[in-house]
Formats: sequence, structure tokens, C-alpha cells
Amino acid sequence: MGACNSKEVTGAASSNSRPQSTGASTKQAEQAPVAVQQIKSEEMDPNMKSTDIKSREQAINIHSKAKAKRAQNVFAEPLDMSEDFVIPNFPKSDTAVQFIDDSLADNFIFASLTKEERRLLIDAMKADSVPAGTIIIQQGEVGDYFYVVEDGNISFAVDGNHVGACARGASFGELALLYNCPRAATCIANTDCKLWKVDQRTFRYMLANNNASQEKDILNVLRKVQFLADLDEAMLIKVGDALTTVSFQEGDRIINKGDVGEVFYILKEGRVKVHDIGFGDSQYVDQVLGPGDFFGERALLTGDPRLANITAEVASVTLCLSRETFEKTLGPLQDLIDHAMKKRVLMGVPIFANSQFQPYEMARLTDLVAEVTFHQGEILAEEGQPAKQNLYIIREGKITVANENGMISNLSPGDYFGDKLIQSDVGAVSQQTITAEEKTTCGVLTKSAIESVIGHISRLGKAMAPVAPKLDRTIDFKDLVKFRILGVGTFGKVWLVSHQKSGVPYALKM
Repeated sequence: MGACNSKEVTGAASSNSRPQSTGASTKQAEQAPVAVQQIKSEEMDPNMKSTDIKSREQAINIHSKAKAKRAQNVFAEPLDMSEDFVIPNFPKSDTAVQFIDDSLADNFIFASLTKEERRLLIDAMKADSVPAGTIIIQQGEVGDYFYVVEDGNISFAVDGNHVGACARGASFGELALLYNCPRAATCIANTDCKLWKVDQRTFRYMLANNNASQEKDILNVLRKVQFLADLDEAMLIKVGDALTTVSFQEGDRIINKGDVGEVFYILKEGRVKVHDIGFGDSQYVDQVLGPGDFFGERALLTGDPRLANITAEVASVTLCLSRETFEKTLGPLQDLIDHAMKKRVLMGVPIFANSQFQPYEMARLTDLVAEVTFHQGEILAEEGQPAKQNLYIIREGKITVANENGMISNLSPGDYFGDKLIQSDVGAVSQQTITAEEKTTCGVLTKSAIESVIGHISRLGKAMAPVAPKLDRTIDFKDLVKFRILGVGTFGKVWLVSHQKSGVPYALKM
């Protein structure tokens, strides 16, 4: 995404020639377009860097803030659609058409246009030549043209201060296509320049029909979202109005596990895969999401890092809300969102993911999950003692699981435990000592609660073993420091120990 797609100060957005860094303010980006904006994802490596995803989510935040403030802007005059307006057509060579099309590729304003609409826009662009020293745009004046640079160099100044420059392939002035608003910067030709330009009136006539179709499609998608389904038309329109549309290609990484989350996503088209779920030793079943499904809400609700990787399996289109807009627009729906989030977490636990439960059964099971808080040091299970047959899903805090073979597992928010014991016979004995390392809250689903919904426990799917920690054979016994006893089993005690040199904790069976 070119930085200038949403920054009138820098103006440039190019697929072939990027603008020079400006360091300019983004205040002017808070002038919102009248339609759902669409951003094209970069041609991303499947292992897209967190910095790239962060940049994209920052751009979504800019666009969301712009929409939120659009009532404060001075918009272009309403269109009279009954007026007989003929879109101009200026003949161009095939090379010129391809050049303009490439230059528009990264600009969010044009991303939602169909192929035919883009061609009409390109045909409507008029060639213009300006000599060096020409002021193309004057800061403070109301403009009505958008420009693409075919040749030459243009500098940008705000209040007389140089803030950036652009060259061949860059574009600037796009906000003029949407508003009667003062130009935020002065644009000066440093050299003789060849430009392509289109006026506001032409573009807005083309956009009007596109907007109506886009809004209808978006409302249809929102009606498929579980926690939005019962909202009235006015509220759905309010939500839809706050969305930014982002496109991804097959294999593009949408969310990186461990990143700070700034955006909530609703899938409009395509299919995405949620994989590598969780940070601890619990294993979740990968999930595939389709149109009407959503993701990214957990990081916004809890402030925790992203819990999984999410990758587009096919070309996909998402509808996005920034953190701030998410909280303002969907804040009243937090309980419904939280319930839907907990249901999806439950569906990822293998004993449920590998079953054939009906949607109403999963909804009822989610309702029966009780939130329980354990104090620091509290023992939830002790090796050799009768086990509680509950499924625990950690909401916040930290749990340590000391296994009878001496291995220790550290579980964090999003991890689960107890799934195997639910499928055990009554009176089963725990093979682990499980301790809350700090104040910890878990969602707890009892075996009896599960049976009240599904009938016999045999309907549960197969559990998956936790990821086994790798055995480190370089550690000497003399380098271990004992802290406390984690549990007492039939054949000895299990100590919590720490390696003197690395500080890594271990469970030591003696």
C-alpha cells in the first residue's frame, strides 16, 4: 500500500515508484470517503513479516478514523443522478492504459471498482503537461482533480516546509475526488512533468452506482455474522458504514501469531485457515472459516497478542474494523461477541472438533461453561489422587502441569487441559499435578454438563496429546535448584526446579 493513498500531504501511491519518505502528519487522512474503502493486500510471503502486517493494520486504522469523522468534513455537492452526464473519453495507447492501471493498483479509493469501471476511469483521464516550477496544487485551495505522474518529479510542501516528493508512477490529490475540501499540501513541479488527471464530477458519477451495489453486498454478509444477525437494518447500516474492505491473495498471511492485534475481520468472500493455535503445549485443531465468519476479536477484547496464524487459502475479501471503531460500534454487543468467541474456542478443542455435534449443541455447551478463578499456588489436580473430570480452558493466568515422567508443561491463556479425563471412567486417578502459578481464571465445563447436552460421553471425538517438551540431555543434576514440591506420587515426589544458568523451570521426579 502506498503511504499516500490516505495521506494527501504526501500524495504518492505507486506500484512501480514509491514516494520518498516524508515523515508528514496524517491529520489530513481523517477526511473520509463516502463508500466502504478497499485496500489491496501486498503480494505477501506466506510468512509475512509482522512489520508488514502492522503497517497494513495501521492503514486500516487511518481509514476507520477517517470514516468516523466524515460528518465533520465538507463534502462535495450531492449528485443529480437524473442529469444526462456523459463520461469523457480521451484516446490513449495500450501502453498508457497499462501504465495508469498499474499506478492505480495500490490506491484504496479505486480498489473496489470493477474491471470495466477502472477502464472507464482510465479512459476519462486527460493528459496534461506542466513546466518546471508550476504549482499544480496550492495548499488551502479547494481542488477537484486527481493526478498520476507519467514523467517528472514533484515535491510536496506544507506551510512552506518540504515534506516529500514523488516521481513516475505515483499519484496524488485523490481526496479531491470525494470532497470539496481544502488541499492539505502544495504540489510543485521540480522538473517538466507529464501528468494524467481526472476531475471530481466524472469520478463521483462512476462511484455512485458502485457504492449502492457494495453496500447491499456488505449488509448481506453482516446478516450472516452470528452476533449481528438480530440487529435491525439501521444498526447494520451503521456497522457496515464503519467497515474497510481488504483483499488478500491465496497464501497471504492475514494475522501473525504473537502480534499485537489492532483490527477485527469479517470474511466477505473466500476461505481462510486458522492454524498454529495457542502458545502453550495444548493442541487445537486447525479451523477453516468462510463468508460470514469473523476473527481477530480476541486480541481486541483482551489486549493479549494474537493467538494463531491466519492465512488465506484462496483469494479472499475481508471487512475490517479498527480497534477504536470496534469498541465504539460493537461495544454494546460485547457479551454476544464474547459468547461467539468462547464457542469457537470450544469447537477447536479436539474432543469437540473431532465430533459431529449440531450447532445448537455447541451453543448449549458454551452456555454451560462456568468461569472459575483459582488463587496462586492452588492445586487443581494431584498425581495419584482422584481426578476431577472437567475440561479447563485458560482465560487468563498461568498453569503448570507436572507429568509423572518428570516433564513439565506451561499453559497460558487459550490453552486447555482435562480433556482426556472427561473420557475416563468414574473414579479415575490423576497422572499429573496441576498448579495455578498465579491467579488464574478458567472456563470450566464439567463431564456432567457435557452429558446433559450430548447424552453419552462416547459421542466425544478423539483427544490429542499435548506437545511433548524436548528432552534436554545437557543439564546436570548439580545445576538444578529445588524450589518446592509439586506433588507426591506412588513412586516419589515431583519437585519444581530451575536450571541455575538459564533459569528455565523443570519438573524433577525423585
